[in-house]
Amino acid sequence: MMTINRGTHEGDLQEIEFVKDFNKNKTCDKFKDYTSQFKNKLENIYMVRVSTNQISHLNGKKTKTRADCFAIFCEDEKVKNILDENDFYLNEQLIAGLKFSPIKFSGVSIKLEDSEKYQILKIGPNSFCSLFGNFELGAGASLFCSREEGLIKNNDVVKGWNTTLSKMKDYFEIIEDEHDLITKKEVCQKVKTFCNNKIKELIDSSVQIKQKVFNGYPLYEEPYTAWYLFSKGKLKVLKEIPFVVTTGSGRSHGDYTIVLKPKKES
Repeated sequence: MMTINRGTHEGDLQEIEFVKDFNKNKTCDKFKDYTSQFKNKLENIYMVRVSTNQISHLNGKKTKTRADCFAIFCEDEKVKNILDENDFYLNEQLIAGLKFSPIKFSGVSIKLEDSEKYQILKIGPNSFCSLFGNFELGAGASLFCSREEGLIKNNDVVKGWNTTLSKMKDYFEIIEDEHDLITKKEVCQKVKTFCNNKIKELIDSSVQIKQKVFNGYPLYEEPYTAWYLFSKGKLKVLKEIPFVVTTGSGRSHGDYTIVLKPKKES
């Protein structure tokens, strides 16, 4: 279960406010480019917040989707009563009894005003391997390398990434002896830098990987992919977000993940 922290709570509130704002003011200029895609009458278009987890084809598990909300076409008169009762807010539970059609490729990813507070993507070993084709790059990016005394933890890191010191040696030319990852700080630093750069390069050079990372396509069924981004008060087409590669916060207690975070604006 996800722990509700300050950032999560703020994110929830922003998603709720976005849905309400759209359903109140869908004809305003802020939503003009977004609503221009709809062939149906705008008066029957509504925004719905995602309140369920969906199967990810990356790991076969139910997870939070890329889309935080999506549009529906609904002529059911009951929707107006629901809007009145909920101050223009709709989520999946509230519309469960209505006749409606989800609109494909209408998903919106909503990010906090402070762009440094959110994660673009967080993936564990199996999902990482499905996306990039091996465990070794993820293990290398997760290495401890800042202090000599911390290098011994790399034994567990490598195991946690479903690989071995021997396989790491075979994968990385810079490693001369498999024990370098637990004894040589400078080797670990070079491996980690290489892996971070390689992961970024693989994403930047592949349209398919970009769509999986940023849009969730085709990892989720429609309408749970995200093709639009709402951030800092603006709604725009989502193609990619400048990012950096880092590790998750649980590395010290055996939760190994690679995290993509937005690159700080200079």
